[in-house]
Amino acid sequence: MRPGADAPHRPTRAGTLAESRGECEQGPGGAGPRGAHPDVTARWPADPPHIARAAERLRAGAVIAFPTDTLYGVGARATDPPSVARLYEVKRRPPGQPMVWLVTDRAQAERYAVVSPAAAELMARFWPGPLTLVLPSRVDESTIAVRAPADAVALALLSALGEPIASSSANAAGRPPPIDADQVIAGLGEELDVVLDGGPCRIGQPSTILDVSGATPRILREGAIPAAELIRG
Repeated sequence: MRPGADAPHRPTRAGTLAESRGECEQGPGGAGPRGAHPDVTARWPADPPHIARAAERLRAGAVIAFPTDTLYGVGARATDPPSVARLYEVKRRPPGQPMVWLVTDRAQAERYAVVSPAAAELMARFWPGPLTLVLPSRVDESTIAVRAPADAVALALLSALGEPIASSSANAAGRPPPIDADQVIAGLGEELDVVLDGGPCRIGQPSTILDVSGATPRILREGAIPAAELIRG
């Protein structure tokens, strides 16, 4: 099923943990990331001012958690290697396991990936939505996984940042993926710079991953979109 337009999320609680402590988590000028082991994780409501501030944190190298249509994601600037390296540390994920690049739309995906006619058709049918496509990279001989989420908060964050976010579910490797901010904080807590609290995720299960980098499409993971629905079209 193709999701429709996503309604804006509503925070599950007002304010933030850090704001009650005088914004002590901020770096110089209020925009820099904290160290690798912060004392307080900022929990911000997912409203426009805080989304803009979260984008500033991402530019400065932060790792943040945020809602998507599927699950809560943890992410960093995809084009900044030090930020991505820290994301792997937070996730406790082996470097050989690639992250998904979240994008606003097909046009942004095409800056980094080669989009074939078949991939373009899938984007038209299922984007924004819970379909991750593995495509040939434009920069080398590897592949890149891209997805445009059908979530108002995630898309606003991507638009404010102006570039892709390298992302994975906001849980340590091997742990259950979270569907709300409480679960994110319980699982990763002090490892994160910011948690954008946008309420519970609408779908609550991972995206389907389809590899269309070769001659024959391959489903790498069946998730929110059933394989039969991909085949129908």
